[in-house]
Amino acid sequence: MERGERIGLAVAVAGHIVLFGLLSVGFLSTPNPEKLKVTPIDISLVKDVGLEAESPTPNQQPAQSIAPEEGAPEDAAPPEPVEAEPEPQPAPPPPAPEPRPQPKPQPKPQPAPKPEPRPAPKPQPQPKPQPKPVERPQPKPKPQPAKPAPAKPAPAKPVPAKPAPAAKPAPAVSKPSQSAAKPSATKPTTPARGQGSSATATAAKPRGSRLGDNFLKGLSPDPSPSKSEAAPATKIGAQQLANIASAILRQVQPCANRQVTPGPGAERIRVTMNLKLNRDGSLAAAPRVVGHSGVDGENDRYVDRVDDLAIATFKGCSPLRGLPAELYDVPGGWSNFTLRYKLPG
Repeated sequence: MERGERIGLAVAVAGHIVLFGLLSVGFLSTPNPEKLKVTPIDISLVKDVGLEAESPTPNQQPAQSIAPEEGAPEDAAPPEPVEAEPEPQPAPPPPAPEPRPQPKPQPKPQPAPKPEPRPAPKPQPQPKPQPKPVERPQPKPKPQPAKPAPAKPAPAKPVPAKPAPAAKPAPAVSKPSQSAAKPSATKPTTPARGQGSSATATAAKPRGSRLGDNFLKGLSPDPSPSKSEAAPATKIGAQQLANIASAILRQVQPCANRQVTPGPGAERIRVTMNLKLNRDGSLAAAPRVVGHSGVDGENDRYVDRVDDLAIATFKGCSPLRGLPAELYDVPGGWSNFTLRYKLPG
């Protein structure tokens, strides 16, 4: 065999060995199908929950409203005459600006005369030095007698300041606006249609409505019974309650599988839980434990621990999804739901 054939054969053998090893690892890592089985959870309904709900008796029909008979409307009184506002006086025209005086022509500047040459100054004779004066001895000053300390002047009394005369307010002078509006021509006012012309009429004439001021006549002040606005209640059967409980327990199963059983016999304890839920499936309040069953002398010491695990299970897997919205706020619906729960095991 040549060298190239030997290399190809070695690569093929190595590839087959690697493929065989991968297949062996895949078969060994296959999970045991027995371990994948989910432990079933028992579901039992609480006897205190009603299986059927009925709507309340609807109220009686409301009393019929009796409208007053229409009568001929009285003629309304004429409107009061409106006093015409005084016409604004036109603003006086502004005074014409005075003509500015024209500037006088300035005379042309004459050429400055040439300066005459000044004669050279004569040299002044130097002054003779004067003899220094002889200093005379100054007489010694005589000691002066000490003067008495001057008396402190008495504090002057404060003179009350005279109140300044109040300044008279200058009369406000309102300057007429230069851009005054021109007086509009006054038009004779005519009575509007439907205002009436009778001076003795006192009732107002109706405008656009056929009901008078006494349209409430004949109605009782007591509120009339109205029909119930609530939707008719839906009957919830045992099968619907079982379906809701199964849907809730299926969603909390992952959180229940993470809980550790506190001891032998704890899985026999059944906890009755009360859940108050919002419409979106979230908890409106903390889950409450309202009862137990399956407690005996062997597992009674695990009751408190099982209660804590049950509350943690429902808190950890909220909000709940997929619950029927039409069965939320009906009587016996899942807004306030009670079911039984036990630890898997």
